[in-house]
Amino acid sequence: MYPQRRDVYWAVGGNVVVGFGAGTATLAAFAPSLPLFDTPHFALRVAIVSLGFAFFFAGYHITQAGTYRNRDEPLTTTLLPTASQAGEQANAKENASTSPLVLLRGVFVLLGVLGLGAGMRLFAITIQSWDPATGLLAGLVCIGGYIFGHIGLNWVLL
Repeated sequence: MYPQRRDVYWAVGGNVVVGFGAGTATLAAFAPSLPLFDTPHFALRVAIVSLGFAFFFAGYHITQAGTYRNRDEPLTTTLLPTASQAGEQANAKENASTSPLVLLRGVFVLLGVLGLGAGMRLFAITIQSWDPATGLLAGLVCIGGYIFGHIGLNWVLL
């Protein structure tokens, strides 16, 4: 069975955003210098790598949400988490943008993006100048960022 055309569009569109984000994160983490920012400043590097991962997460979510969305559902409901998706009752009267669980998911995504950004930069530093302690820290921070991001996007641990 072939996929439906609309699913292919969502998958391709989301993967373009994933590719842009992954490329930005990788280049910002490993490049000796950055265009417009000729500085090795760790926090600036982490911010740019994290921005790349934010695009990566957005592309992943676009692909996932678009492929599995209900055609009768508005596009904003598909792409933005609602109170019922965040674990509240489906008939909740709260506005989804102010739901505490939706905000918590956003915090998890933010922690995930920052964790992946810092971990990726630490990996780059470890590769450029080997240090086992930095390598271990990079792995822990990166995996932690992935876990937090996955919880925020999917509301499940794995």
